[in-house]
Amino acid sequence: MNATKQITINYSTNETTGWKRRINFQYEGIDYEALLFWNEFDGYELYWKNDEGYMGGKTPEWAINWDEDMSEGQSLEHWLDELTFEMEK
Repeated sequence: MNATKQITINYSTNETTGWKRRINFQYEGIDYEALLFWNEFDGYELYWKNDEGYMGGKTPEWAINWDEDMSEGQSLEHWLDELTFEMEK
């Protein structure tokens, strides 16, 4: 019996409820690497990479003092999401 002859799909959706991105970027001439997570229940989490990996890195001072007013009211995590999402298009 061939299952493709029995199944007819009328409609389908795909919902992304979470993701993870490794991001390598430069800020004021310094290279950074971070791991950005998002899920629909907890929002964003950002981990900075150091020599031991992503979970032990120290957040740079500029990131702690991120001014949302300078980035259209967005958090650093949301701003990085927007910048990297545009790259995927």
